[in-house]
Amino acid sequence: MILIICESIPATKTVAMALGANNETSEGIHTSGTLTVATVPPRFIRYTPLGEMAEEKSPFIPEKFRMSVTDKELERGLKPLFREASEVVFASDGGADAQARFFNICRHFRVGCPRSRMWMTRLSYGAIRGAFHFRESGRHLHRLAQTGLVSKGMDMLFGYNINQTLLHMGLPACNLTRQEAVALVYLGELSDHIDYVQQPAHPAYSILVNANSGTVFESAESWEDEAEAGAALESVPAGETVPATLTIEETDRFNLRFHTLLTLQTDAFDNLGFMPGKTLKVAQKLYDRGLISSPLTDCPHLPEKLRGHIMTVFPDAGGYRWGDNGATIDSHAIITLRAADEVLTASELQLYRLILNRMRAVMEQNPVRKYATLEFTAGDNRFSRRWEITGDAYDVTETGSFQTQVEIADAGVYPIDRPVESRAFSDVICNLTTVAGCVDEFMHTGVPYTKESNDWGSAMGSLVNKGLAMLGGEEIFLTPEGQAIYDQFVGHEIAEEILTWQFEANDLYGGDLTGRGVIEGFSGALLDLIGELDPGCGA
Repeated sequence: MILIICESIPATKTVAMALGANNETSEGIHTSGTLTVATVPPRFIRYTPLGEMAEEKSPFIPEKFRMSVTDKELERGLKPLFREASEVVFASDGGADAQARFFNICRHFRVGCPRSRMWMTRLSYGAIRGAFHFRESGRHLHRLAQTGLVSKGMDMLFGYNINQTLLHMGLPACNLTRQEAVALVYLGELSDHIDYVQQPAHPAYSILVNANSGTVFESAESWEDEAEAGAALESVPAGETVPATLTIEETDRFNLRFHTLLTLQTDAFDNLGFMPGKTLKVAQKLYDRGLISSPLTDCPHLPEKLRGHIMTVFPDAGGYRWGDNGATIDSHAIITLRAADEVLTASELQLYRLILNRMRAVMEQNPVRKYATLEFTAGDNRFSRRWEITGDAYDVTETGSFQTQVEIADAGVYPIDRPVESRAFSDVICNLTTVAGCVDEFMHTGVPYTKESNDWGSAMGSLVNKGLAMLGGEEIFLTPEGQAIYDQFVGHEIAEEILTWQFEANDLYGGDLTGRGVIEGFSGALLDLIGELDPGCGA
């Protein structure tokens, strides 16, 4: 008998029906003559909190992490299934964190038979059958589980020790996680940067040129000192005509993309007022009901194999770039899978429609666009202006580079607003995700989605829920409590340490490191950090 493990009852029912396991022997367990599909929820095995093991010690680094079963009745029902199984298959859309849970389950039930994995990007019957047929096995799944186990271990080590340290320092108890610490430091550094560049003592100046009957061009360069800008202005030949280059280019780069988890969270916040954690929770419910594809994705494109499905909803989808866009059948953007005929909650219906409307916008966009760029040099300064060509001019404008002239009417030095990063909540979580993602890509091989380390939107939202950050309109700020913690963190490179060691953990997927080595290295770095923050801690 083949035993298939799912992590939710709705997913279990869908997988069972798709594979013909129509006999429900008990809640969450479906069987046929050759296979059984069973629900083992993520909470089935519980890590013992370090607070229960530490005996009030601080700092505390355990030799081993302990686990215990939370549902003895379910355990009794599952034991014979694991004992009789000839193969155990894990069906999930999760990445390293989910694979680690499966590893713990198999270790608990002392599974000695082969183990494999179904990547459940979509809970449709055809996708489930395909995933079962092409299920994976091999060493890379073991390494993926090790990545999740080490990540969870670092979460526990950081959470207990850093919060004990903060309490010892007289700061509020907030159960700060690794991810929240990175988000808090980022928000504090952002505020410091904005406060600095907005100080009146740091103005900037640029040169504006009035040319071609009122068209304004701004210099590519800016100056800290008004006198320096004035000196540069002297080389601009006001009243003269100078040569210029007009470049017309055509592009089919995506102007609008399908939803990823990040863009869905920002879209839902901006349009529905959903905090990121709520968006993920509602999206996961829609996924479990087979209404949308997996929300655990950072790929904004679709593979060629989904062309037929999309064109049943949007017949004019032929203009979409189906080629080599990085998407695969196991890793692609969030899309709807079928009409929402059943009764949905208000939040589920709103999010479903948001996803469908984004799909419509992507399909209806013009995939090919033309842009014009007019550039010229006046004195030692370069000026340019770029715009999109639309309407009747689109068809009659040829692409290429052309020589023309620009008549400079007058020019002057003007103060400019320095480019300042946005405090808008959506922009903040996008920028934080981009920063973490860039370091992630630079430092290790790609790891299938790990919810705890990739979902920076929920981490930033959690700071708000814990009272460490607050929303003022659409903008986000640290509260006095959050600022007090950030003030202690300044200068200790906490975010860098956390990100670096998470990426060391992710390198386990490439087979270059050992889990024990990463945990030992992180433990040493954590102890050094605690000693810097509070030398009296543990004394």
